[in-house]
Amino acid sequence: MSAVQQRGVSSSTLLLFAAIVFMARAVSLMLGPLLVALADDFGTSIAVAGQLAAATFITWGITAPLVGPISDTYGRRPVLLIGLLLMALGVLGSGVAWSYGSLLALRLITGIGSAMILPTIMAALADNLPPEKLGRAVGFITASSWVGVAVGVPAIALLVYLDGWRLPFYITGGLSLALWVPLYLCLPSGQRRQGQNVDLLNRFKVLGCQSAPWYVLIANASQQVALFGLMTYFAAYMIESYAWDEANTAPGLALLGVGAVIGSFTGGFIAGRARRLEWLAAISLAGGAVTGLLFVLDASAWIVVAMAFVASALVSVSMPVQLTLIMRLAGQSTGQSRGTASGMLSTSNQGGSFVGASAGGLMLSLGGYPAVGLLCLVATVLSASVASLLMRRSPAFRLGGAGTREPNPNS
Repeated sequence: MSAVQQRGVSSSTLLLFAAIVFMARAVSLMLGPLLVALADDFGTSIAVAGQLAAATFITWGITAPLVGPISDTYGRRPVLLIGLLLMALGVLGSGVAWSYGSLLALRLITGIGSAMILPTIMAALADNLPPEKLGRAVGFITASSWVGVAVGVPAIALLVYLDGWRLPFYITGGLSLALWVPLYLCLPSGQRRQGQNVDLLNRFKVLGCQSAPWYVLIANASQQVALFGLMTYFAAYMIESYAWDEANTAPGLALLGVGAVIGSFTGGFIAGRARRLEWLAAISLAGGAVTGLLFVLDASAWIVVAMAFVASALVSVSMPVQLTLIMRLAGQSTGQSRGTASGMLSTSNQGGSFVGASAGGLMLSLGGYPAVGLLCLVATVLSASVASLLMRRSPAFRLGGAGTREPNPNS
């Protein structure tokens, strides 16, 4: 951590950011172990209940690029405070949902708040860290978010086993709300950047007129399809195929989270390597192959869990690399649009997450769990193809190709 805090990111702030993204990730993925209980309670199928997870990703994907320019102009603090509050209230409200429709609406609100958190934190890191340290910082925060899967999601599975699906919403919402106070006290007030306004079209145009950012967004979104297809339907697969209950799935879900933590840390180190794109393509293909196989093989339950652990690690490598790349592209174009760039990547994250959850439900209804595995495999093939055939040949992705700018202390 010491290497990550050299230019204005204190250890306490970094740990607070880690706790916040821990909760944001747990909130975004908490429906996985709840799908069976929700489907039973609302009298619907698991495939339809899975669309509740997709709802969060929809509003997250729409909101993230809009708040990026706002945080670039008005500073990171107000965006983070409002986002954390909205997320906490959306989760708490979900605990009192009286119908499928009401829970759907509250998950949409949760997605709006969640969208304001992770890209703004990443932009704040990019504001205050030199490029050679940013990859490791991103890897640390991304890994911290996946601890929310390793610890938070299995705990949610145990809570629903003990007292139904409402209790997890109350606890995760309350913990999220508790983090708002230290965030309010910890972050400096900041000031609006003089001479700037929230010019959405111009900020997007600066990045969108180049091909390189689009390569990053497409490769990243494709990888997220595989990751969230696995994360959303793994628990339901184990419950239906191996007669596990929610408590039995908790260790397996924890291993998925541990795999994602390992993959994120690995991605943070790969981000600074000269041959990072070759590594990324190979790892993506391997992750897709393992993910596809685990939904097909007729193996013992714990062999499937072990395969899911490996798959989770492999498909989680990509995001820290892609985020580091797009931040460098933003620094090369204009040092004042890192929030916009982070928001664009967050939109690609949630677009891929939405497809993984929603199309995964469609594939499940059409061809069962093997079809979900096929979706994940195809997605990783696309991601690896973009990385190896397009990004690797582009001079924009040469190590050190992006310029650097001094951090803004008022962000």
